[in-house]
Amino acid sequence: MNAQLKPTGSADTPAPRFDRKFIEEHQLLERYLANKLPLKGACDLENWCRANPQYLDELKLAQRAQMSLKLLEAAGKPQDLGEPKEPWWKNIYFHIGLGVFAVACLVAFMVLFGKYVLMRGDLEDARNVVKRGALLPPADLATFKIDPDRVPGIDKARISVSHTVPTMADLKIGLSFTKLTQFKVTMDKKDQGRTLVINYLNKDSNGDLRFGFNTSSLSAGQYNVRIDGLPFRGDPIGMAWLIIEVQ
Repeated sequence: MNAQLKPTGSADTPAPRFDRKFIEEHQLLERYLANKLPLKGACDLENWCRANPQYLDELKLAQRAQMSLKLLEAAGKPQDLGEPKEPWWKNIYFHIGLGVFAVACLVAFMVLFGKYVLMRGDLEDARNVVKRGALLPPADLATFKIDPDRVPGIDKARISVSHTVPTMADLKIGLSFTKLTQFKVTMDKKDQGRTLVINYLNKDSNGDLRFGFNTSSLSAGQYNVRIDGLPFRGDPIGMAWLIIEVQ
């Protein structure tokens, strides 16, 4: 009366015996060759065959495999039984090349970053120049008295000023040789373009044409100055030439 029934398929049910009969009844070898056997079943079959190699000898599986390969070769489908080729991304040379490429990219990045820092510094300097203006306050006052050339191309009349040492230059150009009183001053930088044009300048009682400029306003180079007389009627008349050299 106290007996208890055990459920079907409980842990006390003995596991089926894995032997030749079990293999043949369940066609394990055929299913293994067709790759239709579950992983556990395949492992069990491999372990059993390892412990019972005579079973495969009796089936002459080796001879059958050789004949299968021969038949495939005759059909033009030979099988490569060597070691499988390593994927290209696992090749040691690929990793070496990848490392070299990474180092090259790092060096290129550092070079570009250095150029970026320099360009950023130059841009900041340019912004500061724009904020404070291109002209620097003159530290000195200098007077230049010069007799200009009366014919173009002589290039004898010239003065020299410094761009790096800001100076307020007072230029006196002797024009006492003409009776005209009004003049036009034109300044051109050599091999570049026009820099300055001043119309209707009058000479003083000493016969000098005077005008001043900040030397920091002119970049280094040679400036050709032409002075035209402005008659009451008619076109301007070229009367004087000189050169300003800015260092």
